[in-house]
Amino acid sequence: MAALTEAGLLATWEAALGQGPVRRALALATAGGAEPATVADLSVGRREEFVLALRERCFGATFSCAVTCPSCEEELELELGLDDVRAAPPPDGENRITAHGFEVEFRPITSRDLLAVRRDLPDARRRLLERCVLSARRRGRKARKVPDEVLDAVAAELSTRDPQADVRLDLDCASCGHEWRSPFDVTAFLWAEMEAYARRLLHEVHALATVYGWSEREVLAVSPARRRCYLEMAGQ
Repeated sequence: MAALTEAGLLATWEAALGQGPVRRALALATAGGAEPATVADLSVGRREEFVLALRERCFGATFSCAVTCPSCEEELELELGLDDVRAAPPPDGENRITAHGFEVEFRPITSRDLLAVRRDLPDARRRLLERCVLSARRRGRKARKVPDEVLDAVAAELSTRDPQADVRLDLDCASCGHEWRSPFDVTAFLWAEMEAYARRLLHEVHALATVYGWSEREVLAVSPARRRCYLEMAGQ
């Protein structure tokens, strides 16, 4: 897939601007190649794979990060690659478990599930997991209600069945030796980069349009290196 143009990046940024985390992730995944009509029904991990593809197209395969050690509060600088943030493929086989006498068939969580369940509800976690249960049987008979402990077992299995949905990095502090696991949210990471780049780009458009009277399209048609020269000559 070709690299995203600056105009394309601005259009993607605008489409995701003002959206909540889930809808923003959907917009970015669509820009990364997911089908708009079905992206909400992809597992969260599969959605994140498309976001990861978009990030590579926009900013490359290296992730420059900063993280604070939870033990000594030292700020650490990290440089990660795609292999560090790309989870292994999910295991083959059906999504079934046997727990506490129940046989449960389930599916991974999707963006549609996340949109359907309000996070501020006291039973939001249970409602979300119940949506993922396709069937539950006990002693060969359909169960009317799945107990919390069985849903907990489903939740534990979900991270194995959709690993890209919950990427964790093994980190250690060079200063104090503390080791910990830290979540990595590729959507949040990409959005922060895209937000900074888009606003810097709009500033360049505004400055050059003010000085030279160019349209946005005309500014974006000029290469970044030449734009910097024009901005310097314009005293920006």
